Amino acid sequence: MLHDFSIHLDRNFNFLKSSKFIIAISGGIDSVVLAHLCHKLDLNFSLAHCNFNLRAEESDADEKFVKKLAEKLSAKSHTESFNTTEYATENGMSIQMAARELRYNWFYNICEDFNYDYILTAHHLDDSLETFLINFSRGTGLEGLKGIPRINEKVVRPLLPFSRNDIELFAKDYIIDWREDRSNSSTKYLRNKIRHDIVPEIKQVQSNLLQNFKTTLKNLNHSSDIVNHAINEFLKSTITFKDNSCIKYNVDNFINVNNSKAFLFEVFKSFGFTQWDDILDLLNAQTGKYVLSNTHRLLKDRNELILSKINVDNEEKEFV
Repeated sequence: MLHDFSIHLDRNFNFLKSSKFIIAISGGIDSVVLAHLCHKLDLNFSLAHCNFNLRAEESDADEKFVKKLAEKLSAKSHTESFNTTEYATENGMSIQMAARELRYNWFYNICEDFNYDYILTAHHLDDSLETFLINFSRGTGLEGLKGIPRINEKVVRPLLPFSRNDIELFAKDYIIDWREDRSNSSTKYLRNKIRHDIVPEIKQVQSNLLQNFKTTLKNLNHSSDIVNHAINEFLKSTITFKDNSCIKYNVDNFINVNNSKAFLFEVFKSFGFTQWDDILDLLNAQTGKYVLSNTHRLLKDRNELILSKINVDNEEKEFV
C-alpha cells in the first residue's frame, strides 16, 4: 500500500509534498495508518485530535494515545476538549452533527493560527460506498451519488482509492497499534448499520463490490462533468443580472429546454430548495409568487426568477 499511496500522491496530490498540513486523527486505524504513511514519505504534517468527551475514560485514553503517537512520529500534536452534548443541546442538533461542526470549526482555526495549508482526513473507499448508499436511500441527484470528494476547500482525502482491507493489511504488515472506538460497532446509527449489516450481505452476492463501485464512481464523475459544463453554458445566457443582493434568471430559457425541472434542480439545488414541483410552477405563475428555502427566496417577477437571501426572522413581516 505504501508504494501505491506514493504513486497516488504523485499523480493527484503532488502539492502535499511542499505543503504543511494537519491530519485529523481520532486514534482509530484509518487515521493512524494515514499518519504512518505520511511519516514514511517524510511529509510535513501535525496531528489534530478532538476529545468530544462522549466515552468517559476511553475518550481521554484516545487523546493520550494520539499524543504518544505524535512523539513517536516526531510530529507536533494539537488537541482540544469539547462538551459535545451541551453544544448539541444548545444548538438543537444531533450529537454526530455537533461533533462534526465542532471538529471542522476547530480544524480551520488551527490552520489559520499555525499557517497550515490543508486538513487531511482518512476517509477511504468503504466510507465512500456507505455515503453513496446513505444518499441513495434518502433521495439525491447526481452529486449525491459521486461519493466523498477528494478535495473540498482545505480538506483533502488521499485514502479514498484504498479499501478498509488495504488499511488493515498495512497496519498488520507494519505492526501498527491503534484505538478501537466501541461506538463504531453499534448499529443504532444508519452508517454503522450499513457498514455492519447491509454491505457484508451485498458482498456475499457480489464479491467485486468495491472494485465495481470504483468504476461506477468514475463513470458518475465523468457524467457530472458533462452536466456541469451544460449548466454553465446554459447560465451564460440565462442569468440577466447579478450582484451581492440577488441573481436574476430569464424564465423563457427554463421553459424552452427539455426537462425544465432538471435544469431548475441543477441551477438551484445548492440554495437549500426542496420543493421542486412548486419551483417548476413558478415558471408560469403570476408575478409575486415565490418559494422559500431556509436561506433563500426564489421570486417570480414578470419574465424573471429572482434569487435572493432571506432574513428568516423577518420573513413573515416582509410578506404581510
